[in-house]
Amino acid sequence: MKSILTSLLALASYALYANSFAPDTIIIRLSNGEEVMIVSENDNEVELLQQYDMNAILRDLQRDTTQEGSIYIEIQDQTGSRYDLEEENDDDLSLEEKLERLERKMERAGRQREYTAESSSSGSTQSSSHSHSRRRRSGTSSTMMFDFGLNNYLLNGRFPDETNELYTVKPLVSWNIALGVTNTTKIAGPLYLEWGGNINWYNFKFENDRVRMEKTDDGVVFFEDLDVVDPRKSKFVVPYLNAQMVPMFQFGKARRDGWFPLDRDDDSGFRIGMGGYVGYRVGSRHKYVIRADNRIRVKNRVNYFVNNWRYGVRFQLGFRSFDFYANYDLNELFIEGKGPELNAFSFGIMF
Repeated sequence: MKSILTSLLALASYALYANSFAPDTIIIRLSNGEEVMIVSENDNEVELLQQYDMNAILRDLQRDTTQEGSIYIEIQDQTGSRYDLEEENDDDLSLEEKLERLERKMERAGRQREYTAESSSSGSTQSSSHSHSRRRRSGTSSTMMFDFGLNNYLLNGRFPDETNELYTVKPLVSWNIALGVTNTTKIAGPLYLEWGGNINWYNFKFENDRVRMEKTDDGVVFFEDLDVVDPRKSKFVVPYLNAQMVPMFQFGKARRDGWFPLDRDDDSGFRIGMGGYVGYRVGSRHKYVIRADNRIRVKNRVNYFVNNWRYGVRFQLGFRSFDFYANYDLNELFIEGKGPELNAFSFGIMF
């Protein structure tokens, strides 16, 4: 006869597979390397095995060691006091047919075990990926940032055009542009910190195309060039390298998903925050264009007593795929006493 281990395997497997094919598997590995596999539909069926007198079954198996062939066992009650070689409602089946049926069920159990192992491996991979995604959201993520808007300045809290100053700008074509990297760090709950760096350009396009700038010992002077017949453009450009930090309250999904500026979740919720920035000037120039026989462009790369540093406050507001920003410089554009007392500001949309 086959070993007691084989008989136990038949006992446990068939008792649990008498009614349906079950997906859960328990494997008992013995010291000699052999395995006993118990397959059940749920934990309750495994607990049912405790109601049977397994020792009584083993003692009877030990007494039958002289029997040739395999032993087919079915437990007929929950007391463990009785068991038989016959299967309920299968009186017409021979022992060989019952053993063949049991063998087929054991093969199905083996295939199910392989399938369960593969599913567990796949599930672990997905779980690992999901956990990595959660860690990324709960840690720090990075993305490109692009600000595009308008800029202007205030003279003692008023727009210069109210007093008809020469440095009055065209409000709809004086563009503000920033390009850089933003990092988003989760602090706690809905509180995030957006921080990073960028390069930012102030483009002050003067309302009067004849306006010129000149640097003197006393400061910067704005004047009107009346000798020009066909002026086309006059503007003042100041670029900065900036670092900014904005605490944000975000309700819903994280705003950014990847490196591409437009790569974000349309289902992300409402977000609002206010922080600050500091910048260092990396240049300045006055450019004007006139049209004579040929188009003439003149660029004067001069420091017109512009402050080397700027600092201010930044406000951000967003909902789903739309983001708005507003910057206001707390310090003046020009060095004190060397130019008009102008505080620059900008506002626009974020990509």
